[in-house]
Amino acid sequence: MELLTILKQLSQEKPQVAGAIQGLRQAVLAECTLDAKTANLVAIGIAAAIRNQEALTGHIQLAKEAGATQDEVVGAILLALPSTGVPSTLSALPQAWKAY
Repeated sequence: MELLTILKQLSQEKPQVAGAIQGLRQAVLAECTLDAKTANLVAIGIAAAIRNQEALTGHIQLAKEAGATQDEVVGAILLALPSTGVPSTLSALPQAWKAY
């Protein structure tokens, strides 16, 4: 099940919890001093590290929209390599290539 679908159902069943999640996200974004491209490149590295394909796809698209090049996206993914290992990194690369 996709995260957006899950959040939509959570909003219907537990609106306060869903609202708190959205509020947390908005607070983090409001306090972030990184520009959109850089913030999404960081999020790409994190998503690659934890093998979250949905987040990876979404942040690659947002980074691309913010002006990130394919090389920058691939670089963000490769930065995860020393910390998370080869399998996590290799599983993320096709998403970057597919987006460009």
